[in-house]
Amino acid sequence: MTDDLRAALQREFPWWGMVAPKLAPHTVPVYDRETRKLVLLCSTPAHLTMVKLVGRSLLTKLNRLDGAPEVAGFHAKVVSARVVVTGPPTWSDPQLVEDVLLETWHDIVQDRGPLHLLAVRHVEAAGEIGDLARRWAEANGQPTEPVYREGLCDCPVPDHHHPPLTDEELIARLITDADLVLAFIDNRALDEQIADAAEHARIPVRRFTA
Repeated sequence: MTDDLRAALQREFPWWGMVAPKLAPHTVPVYDRETRKLVLLCSTPAHLTMVKLVGRSLLTKLNRLDGAPEVAGFHAKVVSARVVVTGPPTWSDPQLVEDVLLETWHDIVQDRGPLHLLAVRHVEAAGEIGDLARRWAEANGQPTEPVYREGLCDCPVPDHHHPPLTDEELIARLITDADLVLAFIDNRALDEQIADAAEHARIPVRRFTA
């Protein structure tokens, strides 16, 4: 979602930030005045889960807030395509990574509509291509879904840690529910394994070689 589009939606629905200030940066409301139904577009599955957990209280707050429309009901859905980005620390062409991400985002918007996002899923580790992908996502207002090899867990429990993941466990976490894998292949076997596992799971893969 472009910054201009997000800003336009926030101007049209200023009450959403007052009702759900923590969720507002990660969700967009779309209100149908004829049916009085509200659709909440969530940037990640985690935010969709949060909306579902607090849905009843959100509806109550909305219908009590001065200036907010009367809402008869709502449903929520994820509007991001989950794209795995993998590659070695030795990858020599960072511009290619950024260009491919931009092209992929453009394709998603063209195919699914301007509200859709590119959720970057990557290994959270220093020096990985995932670092570059994360910075690109942050600069372009796209969500990220880091997968931690060891230490801090990406589950909702604060400060929860887990033992280091095996290669098989890491690959499974990366490709589960993924829509696309962008594999930048150099000389590291793990990136080939991720791409092969995704193809075996019938997930589209784009491979790029140094």
